[in-house]
Amino acid sequence: MYNLSQAQHHINSISRPTGYNSYAWNVTKKIALEAWDCYLEGRQFRRPVNYLCKEFYHMITTPEGNSIVPVKGIKRY
Repeated sequence: MYNLSQAQHHINSISRPTGYNSYAWNVTKKIALEAWDCYLEGRQFRRPVNYLCKEFYHMITTPEGNSIVPVKGIKRY
């Protein structure tokens, strides 16, 4: 991903998991977009990353499979 538009397209391509309501899903997507914004601008992402759905982790992963947030800061699902 080279810009926020591409990142947003990537995030929006991921389907909402069963059991997630629309509000929670929209918040999850917003946080993923914030992470991409920091990554693309070379800033540190300071929010805690401890979401429990695997889809969120796919949102913050590059197409090559690399996390855009340091792995040590991620609590896995």
